[in-house]
Amino acid sequence: MLVGREVERNLITGFVLGQAGDEPVLVVRGEPGVGKTAVLDMAADIAASHGIRVLRAAALEYEADLKFGALNQLLHPLSNGIGELSAAHRQALNVIMGLEPGAMPSQLIAGAATLALLRAAAGQGAALLMIVDDVQWLDLSSTMALSYAARRWTGIDIRMVVAVRADSDDGFTRSGFGVHDLPALDDGNSDALLRAVYPALTANVRRRLRADAQGNPLALLELPIAFEKGSPPANLPAVLPLTDRLQRLFADRLAGLPDGTRRMLLFVVLAGAENSMTFEDCALTPVGLADLPPAERAGVVRASPRTGRVEFRHPLIRSAVIEQSTSEERRQVHRILAEAFARQPQRRAWHLGQAAVGPDEEIAASLEALSQQMIRHGDSRRATAAMLRAAELSTSDSDRARRTARAAYLGTLITGDLADTSRLLLEANRTEVGETPSLEVAVAAASQLLNDEGDATTAGRLLLATIRVHDRDIGSGEDTMIEALHTLLYVGFFSGRPVLWNDISEVLERAELQPTDTLSLLHNIFVNPVEATLEALRQLSDALDGLRFSSDPLRIIRVATAAAYVDRIGVARESLWRVIADGRRGGAIAKAIEALFLIAQVDFFEGDWDELIEVADEGLQLCAELGYTLLAGPGQFLRALVDAARGHTDTADLAAEELLLWAAPRHLVTFAAYSSHIRCLSALGRSGFDEAYRHAASVNAPGGFPRYTPHAVWLVLDLTEAAARSGRIVEARAHAEAAVTAGLPGLSVRLRMLTNAALAVTDPDDWRRLFDNTLATPDSDRWVFDRARIELLYGERLRREREPAAARAHLTAAARAFERLQAVPWLERTRSELRAAGEPALPEIRGSVLTPQEQAVAELAASGLTNKEIAERLFLSARTVSTHLHRVFPKLGITTRSALRDAMRRHPG
Repeated sequence: MLVGREVERNLITGFVLGQAGDEPVLVVRGEPGVGKTAVLDMAADIAASHGIRVLRAAALEYEADLKFGALNQLLHPLSNGIGELSAAHRQALNVIMGLEPGAMPSQLIAGAATLALLRAAAGQGAALLMIVDDVQWLDLSSTMALSYAARRWTGIDIRMVVAVRADSDDGFTRSGFGVHDLPALDDGNSDALLRAVYPALTANVRRRLRADAQGNPLALLELPIAFEKGSPPANLPAVLPLTDRLQRLFADRLAGLPDGTRRMLLFVVLAGAENSMTFEDCALTPVGLADLPPAERAGVVRASPRTGRVEFRHPLIRSAVIEQSTSEERRQVHRILAEAFARQPQRRAWHLGQAAVGPDEEIAASLEALSQQMIRHGDSRRATAAMLRAAELSTSDSDRARRTARAAYLGTLITGDLADTSRLLLEANRTEVGETPSLEVAVAAASQLLNDEGDATTAGRLLLATIRVHDRDIGSGEDTMIEALHTLLYVGFFSGRPVLWNDISEVLERAELQPTDTLSLLHNIFVNPVEATLEALRQLSDALDGLRFSSDPLRIIRVATAAAYVDRIGVARESLWRVIADGRRGGAIAKAIEALFLIAQVDFFEGDWDELIEVADEGLQLCAELGYTLLAGPGQFLRALVDAARGHTDTADLAAEELLLWAAPRHLVTFAAYSSHIRCLSALGRSGFDEAYRHAASVNAPGGFPRYTPHAVWLVLDLTEAAARSGRIVEARAHAEAAVTAGLPGLSVRLRMLTNAALAVTDPDDWRRLFDNTLATPDSDRWVFDRARIELLYGERLRREREPAAARAHLTAAARAFERLQAVPWLERTRSELRAAGEPALPEIRGSVLTPQEQAVAELAASGLTNKEIAERLFLSARTVSTHLHRVFPKLGITTRSALRDAMRRHPG
């Protein structure tokens, strides 16, 4: 399949049809396997569909010394026309074709004869397209004859497309003909190709294949074939196996290397030394001085242009190095490396594990400890691999079952291998000893029940029962117990059922948690924000600050999640983007999904809704691919909030309905709250206050903020406004006062602003001062949508009090914010108030308004930075930067990047 080659299709079409000028030859240059032959096939198809005659030849390596061999192959279909040529040309071509004996003609005669034959063929009314593949092996005589003819057939409908390897010195390129460098496929097109050809591959497997193939289409198509039955395991090996075809493609550069060089390369691969050692480091050793240069000259390794460190020219050359070694050679290297890293316990344990040939409990225990350390250091993939290897080396059935279950849990929790969890759990259960499941098995099973099926009730019962069996270990701080308690807390959060929470909170309180533990932060702030103390909030701030130095995706996500209902996730934005970047590389993918949704939450409240849509959609796509149904809920909720606020009522209502239908049979109160919040916001935008009240009150009744109902704090203003505007003044006032009593103003600046606004809405006398104080809240501009709503409420109140001039000032500020957010229902509601206040010039939605993120991206692009550099500055993906610029250009009325600087001067933001 030809995927991602739209540029080449347009280029080839224009060239073949003579729409690209008089250039006689087009050289398509690219790495082996990048799809040069496929592009030549496309050229042949285009020519044939337009009645152009195609002559085709492929040079062969073993015929490179055969004089005029390729020319013979190319011109053979025209041999019937040789008799019409002059005697000299006829004799030259007959000898070249092997039709008569004689000495080979000179290069000049051969070129002239070739030109004459082609002219004659084209003169019969049929245009000609000549195609030559693999010209790096084209014999010199054929190259010279074709180059001679090409420079002289101008004015005749003849063209030639040739393909050559990127690292070759070919005659057509040296002759100055036009060259098109065929790039590797980008990630999106690589994934599309894998999906089309191998639809059963999981997202994780596709991601790993993309990483190793580096956009090489042949590698993408061939790598899955190397696995038995075409079904790769979820946990792919560190070095992927190669098919015979890929071996020939990537191993040819290893042929002829000295034995010492090949052995050195095996050490580099197995030691993980690639990208950690410079050429200078290698040269400091006598072995490096002798063994490294041959690998560099053969194009196997090179110095990274950015870091100067050793790197393979393509990841699959590493696979070729492994494929060309024996299992005993690899074990021997691992043993040597284990000795070399005697003072580095983690690396020593890894290499001992790879060198082991049978069960060994000491090594298994070391690998188990190593797995936990790798998680903390952000090496999620190898953490799971280390735990699986520990299970394989276990000497007892109980340890093997426990470690296998632990690997299953890590796959579900961190690396996104949910599809493999069932298999690992079955394997663990087969070797489990005793009737009661081990804590590891219970945690893995509960995590799968929660993430895959959303069965919080069964997951909670399983965990509570197993934890009670291990009651003496609750306060031990042991890793598995801590993970069991974390899983139990999330069961409680999504379930939201008071009966279940009573049991969960009793267990958590007996755990004697340290205040700075993530479990303590989540319990004391996230699931129960209304009881968060000032000391707990201070500890959260310290933990958020400490994330700057953390590579542990679990800690980053858990600390940031603890900040969700107190509006402090933004402090962790940089750390969250690191988790996302790691997930995009195939690391902690499940945590990357959560990071994407946490970023989306910040984006909603800070008004960067375009970025919210991008990151939420990315997370939802991953959830769909990996089977994380429950994890998708927050992303669906945030995405639907934007739809509701922008007036996409059908889409928002459908999302709310789907969330509720999925939540109802599973008794997931939090999902029901998501659904109610979406519908409440949608109703408020169109002034459906009675409907909005019903939905908001379904989350919690007015006048209180019960324990373990964290979502209620987000609806404080929604419920108060809906109650007041639907005639429920007593309920509205009670709820605003309850927010003060519950301490919401002390939780965050935003909640203080919302609480004060709720008081202003319900106060009959002091409302003006309360509104003024609310809008004077420090940093209130940060919360774009909430502030705009408060400006609208203040303007509405002023207009009703017959103060139209003052009302217009606040209503205009609200309209501008709603316009920027494209919150159409809210803008229309504001415009209606402006009309009533006597505003003659009403603001309209303008497509030229840049969002803050678009403004930042555009300014950096105008300064000359590349998309990659902008992405690094703003902690975005290069794809996100490209999307922003795609939106910016039409808004600024430009079509090229070069026009951006002048356009930004006219659009100061």
